[in-house]
Amino acid sequence: MKIFLLEDDETVCFGIKTYLENNNYIVKVAKSIDESKKVFDYNFDLILLDINLPDGTGFDFLKIFNIESIPFIFLTVNDSEEDIVKGLNISDGYITKPFKLPILIAKIESILRRVDGVEEKLNYKGLVLDQKNYICYLDGENINLALKEYEVLKLLLENRGNTLSREKILGIVWDIDGDFVEDNTLSATVKRLRKKLKDYSYVIETVRGIGYRFVRD
Repeated sequence: MKIFLLEDDETVCFGIKTYLENNNYIVKVAKSIDESKKVFDYNFDLILLDINLPDGTGFDFLKIFNIESIPFIFLTVNDSEEDIVKGLNISDGYITKPFKLPILIAKIESILRRVDGVEEKLNYKGLVLDQKNYICYLDGENINLALKEYEVLKLLLENRGNTLSREKILGIVWDIDGDFVEDNTLSATVKRLRKKLKDYSYVIETVRGIGYRFVRD
């Protein structure tokens, strides 16, 4: 997978590039919009985009290159509610600096899975997730899940049998580093989810000190 990184901070840029390449991504870097004009093309699978650049903004980059079909994630120190809402309204993700690199990888993988296309339904015995319509069925009965509850369940089911850390789940489902979420946010969501799953509540296992796992069998 090819990723284009537009970031003017050399230290941040080096860290992201090295980490992604160590995880088998091909990374092309530019540190300004002007430099982007020399190296950017439309064959990238995803764009990582700083908002504050020496010769403009990430929004300017999007307009200049008319980015429509390539998914992109904003990486920025702009953490006001207004900036976050604006960014999320037009992007595939908005991650505030400083952030942890495993969170970035998790978000990238989540977006690329979605772009590549996924099966319309995920299921485990009588538990079925209709991914097209965001509906959960238990033995054929539609149960009412809040969006975050659905996304947590979907993420765990997609990674069935594998333990996901609290940090990773928060990073993917809430689009932010777990350090900035109230400590009980995920716990409360899982508690509500288990209650709604009734006889299937056992499918979500707590791995103490780490996170959660969807039951293996």
